[in-house]
Amino acid sequence: MKADILTALPTVIVPSMSGARTHTVLESLATQTVAHRTLVVDNASPDEAVSRACGDFEFAKPIRSDVNLGFSRAVNRAVRMAEGEAIVLANDDAVYEPDFVGQLIGALDPEAGVMMAAGALRADRAPGVLDTAGIEIDRTLLAFDYLHDRPVEILERELADPFGPSGAAAAYDRAAFVAMGGFDEQIFAYFEDLDLALRMRLAGWTCRLAAGARGSHQHAATLGSGSRQKNYLMGFARGYLLRKWGVISPDRAIAVAARELAICSGQAVVDKNLQCLRGRIDGWSRATPAASFPAALVKREATLTLRDSLGQRLRRRVRPSGLAAPDRI
Repeated sequence: MKADILTALPTVIVPSMSGARTHTVLESLATQTVAHRTLVVDNASPDEAVSRACGDFEFAKPIRSDVNLGFSRAVNRAVRMAEGEAIVLANDDAVYEPDFVGQLIGALDPEAGVMMAAGALRADRAPGVLDTAGIEIDRTLLAFDYLHDRPVEILERELADPFGPSGAAAAYDRAAFVAMGGFDEQIFAYFEDLDLALRMRLAGWTCRLAAGARGSHQHAATLGSGSRQKNYLMGFARGYLLRKWGVISPDRAIAVAARELAICSGQAVVDKNLQCLRGRIDGWSRATPAASFPAALVKREATLTLRDSLGQRLRRRVRPSGLAAPDRI
């Protein structure tokens, strides 16, 4: 009987390299209003600090890896051990309100084709401002955080659903996640959620905004905003997806070039490194074209303009969320 009950529980998955951050996120997951199992992937943390942090929480089970698996491989490994019908992805640089898991899995509706759900995370430095409520895309498959920098009060309105969930606050129907092959493990971190959302949307499935599934997020706490490693990994994922999804074509070449030039130039000036360019080259080289460009889906679902794509990135870099009052709602 107990085994049957455990099998029905949702599984929360948290990859981490930090024992301190693991302990903090597990403290918030311990307050959830619905029962759940949590699998914490210890990505080769020093002295097994992540695994030891799990010892204070009966519901949390560590999965130790001797190497850093990144985000995609870590999540896929945990999903293979998950038992419930729903999986929830959480980050170790976030804390979650008690209704987070319940609201998020409650938004899933497999019978209606809703196989993804997106939670809403506030900016840690400014609790009144949103950091992310999922992802939205532009016509070159460049993604950004849905509702970023908007006042939290906007969640009380009737809102459109995002294109897909952010990996920091996501729920998936486990069977659908597995059927899609999970995250693309060639992507170490960043934009793996976009790639999976593309595949799930092309399968006819949708994402729903779970506005009541809330928490607080320390953006870029793991690698640091503008760090060489983060710029490289984001560049790798972008270059990889440009080739995998056949984004570059005669009618999109100028649009792609404008975005890539602006982003890499901006990072060269602000961050004083060109790891974004190196990452893009390496990602492009690693990718195998696996799908034709989803033109009909993009035409229907792309909501970001060129100004949105570049302007929001610039504002995030020169003025982190919450350091000035948002100018729109």
